[in-house]
Amino acid sequence: MSLPPGAWAAFGALAVILIGLVALARLGIRHLLRRMTIEIPFLLAAAILPFTAEDGLVLGVTVALKVTLCVLAMVILSSTTPFPKLLRGFEMLRAPRLMVAIVAFMWRYLHVLAGEVARMKRAREARGYSASWFWQAASTGPLIATLFVRSLERGERVHLAMMSRLYAGSMPKTATDRLRTTAADVLFLAAITTLLIFVVAVLT
Repeated sequence: MSLPPGAWAAFGALAVILIGLVALARLGIRHLLRRMTIEIPFLLAAAILPFTAEDGLVLGVTVALKVTLCVLAMVILSSTTPFPKLLRGFEMLRAPRLMVAIVAFMWRYLHVLAGEVARMKRAREARGYSASWFWQAASTGPLIATLFVRSLERGERVHLAMMSRLYAGSMPKTATDRLRTTAADVLFLAAITTLLIFVVAVLT
């Protein structure tokens, strides 16, 4: 977001747009707040600006608003669009194929690794292990090493399976529904375009 510092009217217009999208998507406040906690480090950095920069109060508030609006927009997008369709959209926008593939595998296997860690912790607890003392934390190292070895072996198996299925560097198009432009999409784009033109007019 490249709005200049102090563009309060434009920030307000963008906030109204995003709040309207939240209302249309019927997203819960708890859901939004839980996912927006990722912006806390950036807000803390913005809070330092009034004490370290010239005209720091305006700059700090501007940075905080930019971060909040950008994170809110990403939360709305991720909460209303299935992840496979997001990847398909990135491909249609000609995003680098390698980057899309890395994001797809990362998203898929983060859940697999989380499940693997949960099973390993359950197995330790079933054998009477309880990491309630500081010196017991030394066993975390072997757990991480075991997880790394298992992940490497799983990656090799997945790679061989993909090669046997003629993987060509991108997900098959049959993995997601065909993206179609409907009348609702056209109406939404027209409304967003009108509001963005208003924001530009306010700035000029």
